[in-house]
Amino acid sequence: MADKNNLVRTMRIDIHPDLQSESLAKERLERDASHRTGDTTTVVPARKAGKLERSLEYKQLLQCVYDAVIITNSRGRIVDFNTRALDFLRTNEEELLGAKVVHFISGADGTLLTSIWKNLEDHRYTLIEAHCIRTDKSMFPAEIAVNKIDLPDGRQLSFFIRDVSVRKRAQAALEEAVARLEEHDRSRSLFVSNVSHELKTPLTSMIYAIANLLRGAAGPLPERVQYYLEILDGDCKRLSRTVNDILDLRKLDTKTLTLARTKVPLARLVRSTVESLEVQVEQKNLKLNMSTGSEKWFVDCDHQKMERVIMNLVGNAVKFTPEGGTVEVCVKDDPPRPGHVVFSVQDDGIGIPSEAIGRVTERYFTVGEQASGSGLGLAISKEIVELHGGTIKIQSPPPGAEKGTLVSVSLSKADPPTLLIVDDDRAVLDLLNQQMKAHGYRTITAEDGIEALAKVEKEKPDVVLLDLVLPGMEGTELILKMKSEKSLVRIPIIVITGAHMGRGKANILNNFSIPALLKPWKEAELLDRVEGAFLGTAAFVG
Repeated sequence: MADKNNLVRTMRIDIHPDLQSESLAKERLERDASHRTGDTTTVVPARKAGKLERSLEYKQLLQCVYDAVIITNSRGRIVDFNTRALDFLRTNEEELLGAKVVHFISGADGTLLTSIWKNLEDHRYTLIEAHCIRTDKSMFPAEIAVNKIDLPDGRQLSFFIRDVSVRKRAQAALEEAVARLEEHDRSRSLFVSNVSHELKTPLTSMIYAIANLLRGAAGPLPERVQYYLEILDGDCKRLSRTVNDILDLRKLDTKTLTLARTKVPLARLVRSTVESLEVQVEQKNLKLNMSTGSEKWFVDCDHQKMERVIMNLVGNAVKFTPEGGTVEVCVKDDPPRPGHVVFSVQDDGIGIPSEAIGRVTERYFTVGEQASGSGLGLAISKEIVELHGGTIKIQSPPPGAEKGTLVSVSLSKADPPTLLIVDDDRAVLDLLNQQMKAHGYRTITAEDGIEALAKVEKEKPDVVLLDLVLPGMEGTELILKMKSEKSLVRIPIIVITGAHMGRGKANILNNFSIPALLKPWKEAELLDRVEGAFLGTAAFVG
């Protein structure tokens, strides 16, 4: 009855535990050999009054079942059914009685019965998702539950067939609606991303131009002009951060956000980031307290992404603290989590309602007076921190305070970077060694070029601080050897020299983008160059 060309889908068979007790199942299996017969095609006979009563009850029960019910013998030939089965299959008793049940199930053959009996022997029943075939060759989606049934003339199979056409249509409509929503969301996200990219270029130009004007590129500025330029600078930077948040949001959604990790001195990163917000702090007449403690904490992070987190958290504190308030920024060890350092921002501003604390890190969520924001800053910050394996905690009010908010970010500490310091002047070597160790760096030293090359090859330092005038091997020769070795080419080099550089040496440094400091150097400038070497701002060409 079922033509292979009419198959519209592959059956799915789910196996479920039999709810009957194992002992009863075992007893029934022991009777199986004597109860299974050949192709029985008649209904259960009634020879005694008791059996007649049971047969009537059985028939009444069969007709009361909502689903179509088909009873087959052990070989799958139909021996009984209810009226519902005739309606479902659009057939009559003569055509149905004695027919093979597999003829009415799309994709089924004799192996189906083998699988069913195997499941029953393992004390399981079978649930089939397939299309049933009517006698007029039309089909309908169905769920078919199969189990065994013991009747007086032998062990038989019961097929409970449920027409799920309405459910399937509803499911298809729902899937179509979800697909439309997903497509709409992709289109919206793409539009926002494209707009953000279009905004990013002019914003970058504006920020660059304003910074040049404030530095005096166009000459001295009247006090009033400088005041307005500072306001514009702050607003442009805030808008730029929002644009970056939107771009990162799309990357997070598409799992394409990557982290360019490097070892960063957290205290210096926090200090330099907070200093960029000083204009906003001054405009609101806020008191900013910054305690970065030891500078010996390093974290393995994406410098730009973590800078955004710091900017968002401190920017929020400045934004939601009324004029004359206080913002405290702190970097310290995280006692509850050994091996971690915590960066925290606390303010005495308007705070966050207790019922909203659990939601403020949700995307687009805003509350109360904070509704002026985009609702992205904290959400993006949390996701970035968690990508780094860190945690973010929000308390409002902070412990021991009556108002305000405390946001804490905990990150794993990283081993300090290793610097190779190369100089033939012992006094210079000792001073550089002392300065870099004071800021948490691990240092090794060399007093000539040959020794330096050997230590570079063995230690693979993170940065090389190099004098150009060296015994044994000139600094420029060491640079050329490092840049010609695949294993050494990516090690950043910073030149510190007191000698005049000729055109040849200058060209070598320029060709490999190697920054140079003149002796005597400023410690802050040296630290900036070393940090820049990790961050790529003092990059080289390999």
